Amino acid sequence: MNLRILALLAAVLPFAAVHLTWLVAASHGLVEWCNPYIDSCTSISATGRQPPASYVFRGIMLPAAVVLALYWWCNYSWLRGLQPAAGSMQSLRWMLVLGLLACLGLVLYVSVLGEAGTAWRLQRRAGTVLFFSFTFLAQLLLSMQLRGLAARLPQVQGLARGMWWLCCLLLALGVLTVVLQARDGVWYDTVEDAFEWVLSLLLQANFLLGYLVWRRAGWQLQFVQPKPVPRTSVNQGKQ
Repeated sequence: MNLRILALLAAVLPFAAVHLTWLVAASHGLVEWCNPYIDSCTSISATGRQPPASYVFRGIMLPAAVVLALYWWCNYSWLRGLQPAAGSMQSLRWMLVLGLLACLGLVLYVSVLGEAGTAWRLQRRAGTVLFFSFTFLAQLLLSMQLRGLAARLPQVQGLARGMWWLCCLLLALGVLTVVLQARDGVWYDTVEDAFEWVLSLLLQANFLLGYLVWRRAGWQLQFVQPKPVPRTSVNQGKQ
C-alpha cells in the first residue's frame, strides 16, 4: 500500500484550511484584505471564528488532525521496522506520543474556536500550545531518527538535514518572539500575528519534507497474515 498521499495530505490540508478560511473570511468582511505574513493584520484564529469561514476551518482541520495522527503512526511503524539502535527506540516512542498529543491539541483548539467564555478560551490556548510545541518536538525527533539511520537510509539524508535545520529555524524564531515580547510588549503585539503565520507555515513545510522523505525512501505499508501453525506441531507439543 503506497501511503505517500497520506504524508502529502498532512502537509497540504492544514495549509489549505488556513488560507481558504482567510479567503472566505476576507470575502465576507470578517477580516481585512491584506498579507497576514507581512502586515500582521489578523490572526489565524480570527479568520475561523465566525461563519461561514468557521465551517471551512472546522470541516478541513478536524479531518486533518486524523491524517496527522496517521502520519505519526506510520513514521513510527516504518522506522521501528528498520530496527534502529536500542537507545533510539525510546525517542521513537516519544515521537509518536508527542505527535498524537499534538493532534489532540489541534482537535481541542478547533472544536471550540469561536465559542465565548473563559473555559473555552483556556481550552483554545491549551490546544494551541499542545499543537505547536509538540508538533515541533515530534518533527525534531523524526529528523534525529532519520539522521541516525544514515547507513540504512542514505538516500534521504539531505532531506533529513533540511528537516533538522527547519526545526532549528523554528526554535530560533520562537526564542526571538519571547525576546521581542520581553523587550517591548506593546510593539510586539503589532507583529505577533505575522510570527504566528510564519511559524505555522514552517511547520507545514516540515511535513512537506516528510512527504519527500517517504517518496525518496519508496517504502510501502504491507499487511502480512501470519502462517497457521501445523496441527502436527501442535499435537507434538502436547505430547
